[in-house]
Amino acid sequence: MIEQKFRQPKRNRAVWAIHAACILVAILTIASLLFVLNRSVVEADRFGLSAERRLVTNELRHQMEAAVQFQAQVSFWDDTYDELATGRLSDAFVAEQLAGWLWEDYGFSWLIFSDADGHVSTALKDGLAIPAKAADSPLRDVDDLLDEARRRYDNALRNNGGAYTLDIPKPDRQSVTPIVPGIHAVDMREIQGQMSIAVVQAVIPETLQLAAARRKPAFMVSVRPLTARSLREIEAKLGVTGLAFVPLSQLPADSVHVSVGRCTDNSCLVVAWTPKSPGGFVRTEILPSVIGIAILATLLMAFVALRFSSVFAALQQSEARNLYMAKHDRLTGLLNRSGFDDALAAALLDVKDRPFALIFADLDEFKAVNDRHGHAAGDAVLMAIAERYRRRVGVRGTVARLGGDEFAVIQRSSGKAADVSAVAAGLVIDAQTPIEFEGQMLRVGSSVGLAFAPMHGSTARALLAAADEALYLAKRRGRNRVQTADDLSPEDKIALNAEVSRRHAG
Repeated sequence: MIEQKFRQPKRNRAVWAIHAACILVAILTIASLLFVLNRSVVEADRFGLSAERRLVTNELRHQMEAAVQFQAQVSFWDDTYDELATGRLSDAFVAEQLAGWLWEDYGFSWLIFSDADGHVSTALKDGLAIPAKAADSPLRDVDDLLDEARRRYDNALRNNGGAYTLDIPKPDRQSVTPIVPGIHAVDMREIQGQMSIAVVQAVIPETLQLAAARRKPAFMVSVRPLTARSLREIEAKLGVTGLAFVPLSQLPADSVHVSVGRCTDNSCLVVAWTPKSPGGFVRTEILPSVIGIAILATLLMAFVALRFSSVFAALQQSEARNLYMAKHDRLTGLLNRSGFDDALAAALLDVKDRPFALIFADLDEFKAVNDRHGHAAGDAVLMAIAERYRRRVGVRGTVARLGGDEFAVIQRSSGKAADVSAVAAGLVIDAQTPIEFEGQMLRVGSSVGLAFAPMHGSTARALLAAADEALYLAKRRGRNRVQTADDLSPEDKIALNAEVSRRHAG
């Protein structure tokens, strides 16, 4: 009994110490979870807002770049430049080339052609030609852009012995990216009460050569409004809500915004939206469970990750799409020039162990189809032939569209040149097979040049030159045929060099 009497207080003190330690651990655990939770809330809100701002800013920049590219299809075009030789566009040109499609397809509400002083020669509103005087109001809204476009044009102009040349990069006709001269002025601003993208550029020829009489250019002004529908489309694409243009001084409560355009005072419109605020949701919904059950800390982080998934998914999808589009042709889905260059470089790395063939295919009579039946028919031809080529080559090779009506194939060799030649001949047959389009049969052909690696070259430059020479020979011998680099006679090489010299001289 005495022994128990002295041991009992010791045992009670040990129990209390264990309880106290457990309570202390519990308190420290809860405190740690609360600290982590609080930091997670702060960082979730900060990162979520940063990601949303980045997404919205990038999308608005993309919208402006797209408007510049769409407008350049008209302002950087020989037909438009030639039409303006008289100082204005003819009614027939306006009806056939401008009216309708720029409004219906690309959403340009205003198309205005004027000189540097703002004297309007031609104006279209919502796809319809209107009196030039009616365009004075929107033109005043972009007078600073008109001045900027004029300065950029003047800075690029070079006197070349009485004629003039524009000192800007020459367009790459094999590029799948729309050609933009880089002498435009663009801004996002309020025009006639509606937030719009305005683009101004001098109308110039594709040759970049101007006669002295055409020293002073005409300018094309295009206005693409950002409608409620386009904002809803951006919301769906980015996963944000409440997207709207509001004055900086009248921002809704609990909204975030990014600036647009060049306006800087409080009356300027900014784009605002309601942030998702994942941290606030975490705090209000999960905090009671965190306090009660410590194990929910793991589930909490999983829930935070889920709350971020939509923002991350949109960002990753945008980055993945941009990476894909950088290497693939928008129309056909084939590799573009950049993707083809990468594939060719990879194939050349082990060409000694894995020889291959390079096939160039150039469509015959494609321009005639485009001119006679329109761009939609031309696109249908390109997509149909691209799919045929893809099926023809299969998993043994890679198909690319280099630009326009030019295709290339990297074909892994089975050891027999006849097998590769059969594939090349099949490409000619695929192109010759008629293509049904809107109740009529479209017909083109194909000339094919064939070179083997490493037989005809172990570098990209040598192999491309060999395939190009073979393609030239196929064109020269009557088109719709296959020629290899071995088929070139000395006379053919002389003719080829003469043709190259003529091109360089022109």
